[in-house]
Amino acid sequence: MRENINNRISAMGARHLGLGLRVNQTLRILVVSRNPMQTEGCSHLLKSVRDNPASALELLDFSDMQVNREFDDLDSSVKVEILSGLCIKTGAPRVDYKKELLPVFRPPPTSICS
Repeated sequence: MRENINNRISAMGARHLGLGLRVNQTLRILVVSRNPMQTEGCSHLLKSVRDNPASALELLDFSDMQVNREFDDLDSSVKVEILSGLCIKTGAPRVDYKKELLPVFRPPPTSICS
């Protein structure tokens, strides 16, 4: 088991870590929670595992990291097509932002009394 918790792995760092995951055949658990790699870094790691048919990875832990729907889709395809036994943890809730325009503030009309 390898734990890389809260040690500031960026998206670029995740890309480099992913190079190792493409060829690694023994690592079973990788915990990278609380790192600032964001969805981009999480996706790099997951794609690296996807591209390694000999991967022994059973748990990929991104706890406390928020990912988007694109990552969720990648997660689903990897589990269905390649590594059905892989558990992928993400701890932060998904947030779907709606782009709504806020009403413009207009002061109520003032009546002019004469």
